[in-house]
Amino acid sequence: MIRILLGHPSRLVCDSLRTALDNIEDVYVVGCATTAEELYFLLPHSNVVLLGSELEDTTALDLLAEIRMTHPQIKVLVLGLNDNPNAIIRYIEAGAAGYILQDESVVEMVQKLQAAHEEKAIVSPSVAAAMMDRLTHLASLDTPAAYLEARETQLTDLTPREEEVLVLINEGCSNQEIADQLFIECGTVKNHVHKILKKLDVNNRHEAAYVLQSNQSPAPVAVAA
Repeated sequence: MIRILLGHPSRLVCDSLRTALDNIEDVYVVGCATTAEELYFLLPHSNVVLLGSELEDTTALDLLAEIRMTHPQIKVLVLGLNDNPNAIIRYIEAGAAGYILQDESVVEMVQKLQAAHEEKAIVSPSVAAAMMDRLTHLASLDTPAAYLEARETQLTDLTPREEEVLVLINEGCSNQEIADQLFIECGTVKNHVHKILKKLDVNNRHEAAYVLQSNQSPAPVAVAA
């Protein structure tokens, strides 16, 4: 059975989606979350998340990075995107298993949810072409070292506290877990994470952890997806 968690800042949208999905066989909505706290509370009860691009207190890009590190078995589809292949790929690189466009129907949405649950993906030809271009670009890089050399010295720009936060990110800790270990507020952790990503010139926590790992060992170590 597909156990869906809805994440969206609008209760009205959540209720409308729940009504539509409740009529689908083998689909069960475990709950609706409008904040990151609500989402993380309900997350263990789901196997697919239908996530808006923003919640009340965070963005889908930030949530995708954390979910991929803490619950890699859960599939996340981002809801309500424009048909912009480059923007869509940003979400896929952050960990999304699929996407729902603004003008797609409930039937199309359910098809994509079922595909994600079955370890498949439904993408438009334009997104598929953009993904091929992206893979070609990555393949053209000499080695991951080219990616790392540009950031190696940036690790020295981190403050001692930011270094502590980055180490805990690398260990797979959530923002709340980092806050508990360092005895600081969760909002302060979010600020530190934002600054770390900016200083290392990376898109998400996954990439930040990769930079740290690769500079701690003789050979690059890939972070598990």
